[in-house]
Amino acid sequence: MEPESLRKRLKLIILFLAVYLSWDAYALVYPHIGRWSANVLPYFLKLPLTSYRFEYSVVSWTVSHRFLHAIMRLVYNTGFTGSMFLTFLYTLRDERLSLRLIRRYALAFSILAVSFAIFHVYAPHYVYSLPEKYSPNNALTPPQFVFPSPHCSIAFVSLMTIWKRMDLLLIPLKVYLLLVPISTVLLGEHWIWDALAGFIVALLAVELEKRV
Repeated sequence: MEPESLRKRLKLIILFLAVYLSWDAYALVYPHIGRWSANVLPYFLKLPLTSYRFEYSVVSWTVSHRFLHAIMRLVYNTGFTGSMFLTFLYTLRDERLSLRLIRRYALAFSILAVSFAIFHVYAPHYVYSLPEKYSPNNALTPPQFVFPSPHCSIAFVSLMTIWKRMDLLLIPLKVYLLLVPISTVLLGEHWIWDALAGFIVALLAVELEKRV
């Protein structure tokens, strides 16, 4: 690899890591910012497909299928970081595409950050007692980071960026990215509306990036 090409890739890697870590930084300061965020959960629960019966039936069905449950849990647990790193590593071969992906992640994070600063809801498993084991929230995963879903937003941004690429090597990655939003719903980590909102966030980020 030529020195100039290596320098460009190193710059992209540093920029990518800066954007990735910016979300962790936002999560750490969110307890101070989020104190003014409005809890709209009472209104949110008036939407269809948010009832206890619906959520319990979805999660219990997933848990009852052990192989499916194991796959969904693996996809969800790796979904946020995996979506970003795997897609970025693929795009490194194309400097322009890689830079566009980084910009889209930054825009998606910006939209999510503004959204959570204004309003928030809580996850299904936070609201209802569901038949699944959930990891406790920590400083990097505030319980308010639900609607829109960060997992789904990042997965959809990644998918939209590489969707038109016909590389056979991308088929497993595309399948993985498609499974991320599905896993969030089947496991009760997010409401269906969180996944749909994540798609809208990704669409906005992609369209805004095209106009930059």
